[in-house]
Amino acid sequence: MFSVCGMKKWFAQFGSSDKEHEGSVYDVHPDLAEAFIDAIRNQVNVQGPRHAGSFDDLTSTIAQTSRTIQHLEAFRELAIAAADRTNPHADRKAIAIAAGFPPSRLYRVLEKHGRPADRKQGATQVQALEQSVRALGGLWDPQRAVTVLADVNHQVDEKRTRQILRDLAEAGLLTKIQDRPVQYRAIDE
Repeated sequence: MFSVCGMKKWFAQFGSSDKEHEGSVYDVHPDLAEAFIDAIRNQVNVQGPRHAGSFDDLTSTIAQTSRTIQHLEAFRELAIAAADRTNPHADRKAIAIAAGFPPSRLYRVLEKHGRPADRKQGATQVQALEQSVRALGGLWDPQRAVTVLADVNHQVDEKRTRQILRDLAEAGLLTKIQDRPVQYRAIDE
């Protein structure tokens, strides 16, 4: 919540409903505070400064706004990398849309933060599916395997996928629970 303490000095107070996480920031320029509120509320009609009138006030507002933007951009990059780490098949298209990035910029950000642009990274089809089974667990049939492999740039048909599932069952990662239609369960469950 932003509160006004006179025309020139604003402060921001943030907190959670359980009062465990609270913080205050003082000396927020009023124009930046209003712009921040509008951004959080997703108001699209951006307004220019209303409180700063002098050159010094305007340049001070610009400087505080620039520092805030730089910090939020760094935070956004860290959040992007964290979202990509949540799952080996994290939906990068959804991440790019949320970030407002074209794919090429998303890949540059991911690489900057130690994430591979190409998740395939030379992994074989068996290795890629093995990683997915370990990460996702659950029930596996040829269609799910085809979809998961396609997400990591492996184009396989259902016949090849059945063989990969058999290989993973032989390796002890899956157990067959049904013949027709064929279905496997990850062993860890």
